[in-house]
Amino acid sequence: MIADNLLPIAFFVFVIMLIGLVLTLIEFRYGEPKRQQDQADKEAKAQGKGKTSE
Repeated sequence: MIADNLLPIAFFVFVIMLIGLVLTLIEFRYGEPKRQQDQADKEAKAQGKGKTSE
């Protein structure tokens, strides 16, 4: 009897987890971590240019 209710609950949990995974991937591709990495790369490149000119 309780097994009849498990399949819809399992689908619901799977869909919610899938949505969370997609949102996490979008965040890391376009969000703040990407901006922080771009900024760190830009600063490292600027420091590298400064040392070669000395």
